[in-house]
Amino acid sequence: MRSITGILIFSVLAAACSEAKKEKIITVNSFSWLNGHWEMPEKDGTVTEEWKTVNDSLMEGKSDFIKGDSVIPFETIKIFRRNTSLFYEAKAAGQNDDKPVAFRMTSFSDSGFVAENPQHDFPKRITYRLINKDSIHAFVDDGLPVPEKKSDFYYSRVKK
Repeated sequence: MRSITGILIFSVLAAACSEAKKEKIITVNSFSWLNGHWEMPEKDGTVTEEWKTVNDSLMEGKSDFIKGDSVIPFETIKIFRRNTSLFYEAKAAGQNDDKPVAFRMTSFSDSGFVAENPQHDFPKRITYRLINKDSIHAFVDDGLPVPEKKSDFYYSRVKK
């Protein structure tokens, strides 16, 4: 009887381990569509974002405002994995005592994501959507179901 019980326990554990191995490990490679240089013209200058994949757990980026010959740093940004969660982190120049603010990704796919931090003043939610391979719509808002405060960013890929 002991050997039958042992075989049964072994079979259940082997099946459980097999299922655990099938679980897809989340990596930042899902956001490789962000890699590159992006620009959004405005009346006073150009907003830029630049992204690069560092490894399967980290993407780094930066956003600047270009006005004439001047480059004004806006923020440094990261997408990273911590344990089983993904985060979008922004460190805006001259804000939050120059400390980064992390937003946990609450939904994502191969063509977009939503990252939220309900404790942050503004924004509380950051959304990126790939429109096509050379166009992104990003926006930040107050986290309400129907946002009262929202800023849109329509970026086009710049080939360098």
